[in-house]
Amino acid sequence: MQVDLRIPSSKPVAEIVDFARRCEDAGFSGLGFVDSHTFLRDVYVVMAQVLQNTERIRVRPAVTCPGPRHTSVIASVAKTVQEFGPGRFELWLGRGGSANFLIGLSGLRLAEIRQAIVEIKAFMAGEWDVYRPTGSVQKYGSETGTSTRAEHVRLYHGGGEPVPVFLTASGPVNARLAGELCDGVLIHPAMANGEQIGALRKWVGEGAALAGRQASEVHEVLQMEGLVRDTLREAVRAWSPRLVTPLAKPSGQEWLEQLGIDYDISPIKANLQEAAAKLLTFYPDNNHMEDWQGAEKIAEVVPYELQEALVDKTAVVGDPDSVTRRMKELEDLGVDHIYLYPAESFSLPEHELRAFKEVIGPAFNLSP
Repeated sequence: MQVDLRIPSSKPVAEIVDFARRCEDAGFSGLGFVDSHTFLRDVYVVMAQVLQNTERIRVRPAVTCPGPRHTSVIASVAKTVQEFGPGRFELWLGRGGSANFLIGLSGLRLAEIRQAIVEIKAFMAGEWDVYRPTGSVQKYGSETGTSTRAEHVRLYHGGGEPVPVFLTASGPVNARLAGELCDGVLIHPAMANGEQIGALRKWVGEGAALAGRQASEVHEVLQMEGLVRDTLREAVRAWSPRLVTPLAKPSGQEWLEQLGIDYDISPIKANLQEAAAKLLTFYPDNNHMEDWQGAEKIAEVVPYELQEALVDKTAVVGDPDSVTRRMKELEDLGVDHIYLYPAESFSLPEHELRAFKEVIGPAFNLSP
């Protein structure tokens, strides 16, 4: 089993580097650094510093979304960061989240993420003429001439050892695309059970078949949303802000039914909608809230028994021993690489580091 940890770059770089060193000492196999440039430090600067100051641990942006950065910029910075830790850097891509919508950009459509993957891989490989603008552009160095395509261009520091490219996938579209074009896939099912993990694997296999390869050639990482606290109640409370918005939506009751939870939320629907509106006033959005403790207070509108039932279905939370048992169950489903995704984005996951060092790592013989 390999276990990676999500780290938001919300602290000064020196603190993040120190935390990464402690993660390496504890036995984590890798770290995923959140890439959302409006409220976090630049992820590529941070990763370069971490690679320069560690010896074994792998790093990757989790995840980079083409859109805020042009694909040529992503390719160039990825090959640059790779130089700080050959064999220890991966490029994880997604179709768009907070990095996009916080600056007014939408997520990428399927055709756009497909094109982005092809362009990034080709440019990183040092191929020529990857970019071909469709409109007439001013020819570089000329006052009058124009060109309908990019001039003879390649990434000067491209080539050499390839940077592994992963795509995040929660449904069939991205899963098939990852199987077809990528070296790996970060799967995050709505519920981490055998049925949903199996479906994602099937779709990855279908994409791999299109490329004439086996699904086993696509490295699978399971995103396990969850966190560790001293008690289950503390853990449920810490996760609760993630539950308000989906419950407040018109489809909230249907969501519960899909999860197999028998609970009528109609008596508290108005309170849920009011709470969701309050969370929208938190910086920067209702997934990455600076005042997480304040968000937990607002989330008390959700009765604790419903919080616990939802968390049991959608995340892996609890004390170190119970989280370890759940990870063992995932191992029985053939999962051998987990990316642990704690909720908070403005604090370092100290609870998870301690739990891994004292309980989880030793249980999987992962101590260095």
